[in-house]
Amino acid sequence: MSADLFHLNRPVHLARQDVFYEKAVRQIQELPSHKQPEEQCIIAERALFFLCEARFHAEAANRSEKTSVHNRLFVEFIDTAIDNTQSITRMLHRRIGADKRDNPLDRFLGSSDVGSKMSRHYRRSAEYILKGLLAVLKQAERPFYDLQQTSLAKMSTTDEARYEKARSHFKKQADSEADKAIEHLMDM
Repeated sequence: MSADLFHLNRPVHLARQDVFYEKAVRQIQELPSHKQPEEQCIIAERALFFLCEARFHAEAANRSEKTSVHNRLFVEFIDTAIDNTQSITRMLHRRIGADKRDNPLDRFLGSSDVGSKMSRHYRRSAEYILKGLLAVLKQAERPFYDLQQTSLAKMSTTDEARYEKARSHFKKQADSEADKAIEHLMDM
């Protein structure tokens, strides 16, 4: 695909990037309010889906000749958020497994308490990573807002209208896309 076609689709990709990133941040901010690891895991997986989608569309938007250094740095920033969210998700999955009555750790090691010790370790690790991620996301609020405003300012009136229309549409659609993705993962 030529750079011109990427430029043509840039407003739509930016709209998707922004909607998915904003939804990911809200999901991550919601994590501490849920006490059950199964609930936290579902929310973390939704956030991970949103971040991956945001990254995909940021990459697509960055193929335009209108891309700035800040746009490229945002992709690197999303990679950091993805890595941290994956780590949280993995710790939550490990905790859920270690909490099971007949967990593989205890069975393999012939122990009755390794699972509970590891469960506490996984819980603390997830909380620690989440604390850092929340701090980084808080610090990113202003740079993300500035990036959005700069991107909008560079758009023609037609492109800005396309962006707003796409943004409105994807705000309504994003949650169902995440639900389908999570449901698909559960079926595997």
